Amino acid sequence: MRDTQKFCEYLYHSCYIPIYLYDGFKMTNCYPAQTKDTFPPEIYLKQLLETDKLVAYTLTDFNSYYGCVKMENTTTRLVVGPINSFIYNTETLMQMRREFLFEPSQEETFYTFFHNIPSHNLEVFINILLFINYALNNVLLTKKDISDYNGFFWMNLVHQEYSEGIYSDNEEEVVNTNYATERELLKYIETGNINELQNFTERAKNTRVGIVANDYTRQTKNIFIVAVTLSSRAAMKGGLSPTTAYKLSDIYLQQVERLTSVDDVNFLLVEMQKDYAGHVANAITPDIKDNDLHKAIEFVRTNTNKNIKVADVADFIGFSRPYLSRKVKKELGFNLSKFIVRCKLEESKNLLAFSGKSISQISNYLCFSSQSHFQKAFKDTFGITPQAYRRSQY
Repeated sequence: MRDTQKFCEYLYHSCYIPIYLYDGFKMTNCYPAQTKDTFPPEIYLKQLLETDKLVAYTLTDFNSYYGCVKMENTTTRLVVGPINSFIYNTETLMQMRREFLFEPSQEETFYTFFHNIPSHNLEVFINILLFINYALNNVLLTKKDISDYNGFFWMNLVHQEYSEGIYSDNEEEVVNTNYATERELLKYIETGNINELQNFTERAKNTRVGIVANDYTRQTKNIFIVAVTLSSRAAMKGGLSPTTAYKLSDIYLQQVERLTSVDDVNFLLVEMQKDYAGHVANAITPDIKDNDLHKAIEFVRTNTNKNIKVADVADFIGFSRPYLSRKVKKELGFNLSKFIVRCKLEESKNLLAFSGKSISQISNYLCFSSQSHFQKAFKDTFGITPQAYRRSQY
């Protein structure tokens, strides 16, 4: 006969996720040993212990997950968790106090207990639950087998919270103006209007934002992620090349996940929007309606690291070199060969600001004939040397 207690002990020392052993609704053991202050709150236990499913999981109000595995043909259940996709921070732990109601004298012990739980995403946690089930019940289940319960549960929860939210807003006579506010913001980015964007930022400081996470830091980061997506789309609509827009998006998304302070995230949000607006303002092409010209311009923008000439662009479009040069000059108002160089120089600004490449490496990467040629072209265009520009970005 399997020793369930020994199994739980080994399991805990393998993953360090808290495990609680129940006989019906009575806890018989826990791993690690702990006080009742850190036991799973009753509201989540009720959801898990009352289900007939072999495997189930539930989301808490503090944005963590508890799971439950029932031993077939017995009253024994293993409750596992909580797990979180990021390490518990002080703000989350303070919020959790309302759920656990621990004594003030136990505050340090409480914080230490949850700080020691490793972070896992939901997919990993579900796989752990499926493994426990297979080990205890010898029953093979998949993620899909346990999703129906949660899908039904969460759809009902969504509808319930929607109804309660609408009722609350109506009672408080709240009018959601976020759509109009969003459109105004994105218009300034699309048109590269940095001055109006700064004025807007000051006016919109107290704009009400919907709740998109139960942890305040995660809430702020989620808002940032949405803002980056919208800003990049607006900038592309304003003429910024998709290559640059997506690259900036990747950089900002990586950077925001490194931040731990809400103030730092909010500061980066404002700077990110100004950066996109600035890139649009520095764009050197108008809105292009002609499809052939649009393809030509995008070809240049996406091949800055290649030694392309006007003839290469003409071959790509299927035009002769003289015809394409005349068409660009007539309809867009600039020289295509100079545009090729300008695009390379714009890309060099990103490399100088965001990469550790040397000036020589950047010059070679962008296929300038020499480093001195690159430096002269940069200073003639922007009025500053590449080295001075790099220093100004720090």
